[in-house]
Amino acid sequence: MGDAVEGAARTGNDPYCSNCGYTLKGLTESSKCPECGRPIVEVLTRPQQAFLNSGKRYRSKATLFGLPVIDVAIGPKDGELRGRAKGIIAVGDIATGALALGGISRGVVAIGGMAFGLFAVGGLAVGLVSATGGLAVGGLAAGGAAAGYFAAGGGAVGAVAQGGGALGLYTRDARNFGRPGTADGIFDQFAWYFGPNVPGGMAFWQPTLVTFAVTVAAGAIVGLVAWLSLLRQPDKPA
Repeated sequence: MGDAVEGAARTGNDPYCSNCGYTLKGLTESSKCPECGRPIVEVLTRPQQAFLNSGKRYRSKATLFGLPVIDVAIGPKDGELRGRAKGIIAVGDIATGALALGGISRGVVAIGGMAFGLFAVGGLAVGLVSATGGLAVGGLAAGGAAAGYFAAGGGAVGAVAQGGGALGLYTRDARNFGRPGTADGIFDQFAWYFGPNVPGGMAFWQPTLVTFAVTVAAGAIVGLVAWLSLLRQPDKPA
């Protein structure tokens, strides 16, 4: 009775040894794993427990402005179901930092499913300077649907807007392509962003490329600052 079920296949939520994988179902009196001899209190694990502790955590010892240079928090760990990362470079389920990457990201440069910052890229992107995404809201906005001072997308709303359908002070959209009164003079001034109005269509790729490039440039600056900070300070997991 005091021994585990020898040779039994582990199924369902059966307890097992995290060191050697031996099934500990039925073990009631022994204080050690019958297979590897490790103390039960150290190795007793259930599949559900393993999942709830399967996430990753890392925080650099190096800091900048009182924040870790790198903070990583992904998945469930130590009772926390979602990783919450906060640092100069933050990577997590919920990430906040100068450069934030995550399911929900907030920062100077934010990249994620939902991204909020000065420069943002995501399924939903809200950026004060630039935003690129399925739904983009920002100063420069490019996406499936875009709203901003300069907006370009399948549907676009802005002071200057270009899209399959566009609404704004100055608009250029597919429905009015080639007709008089489409404010082409205004768009000529901002061709660096909107691209040329060429026979057969408009350069929808260019606004996306410009907003994405602005975000990448900002991210590269943050990355360089973080890298220099790491060079100045010895680093290891905190």
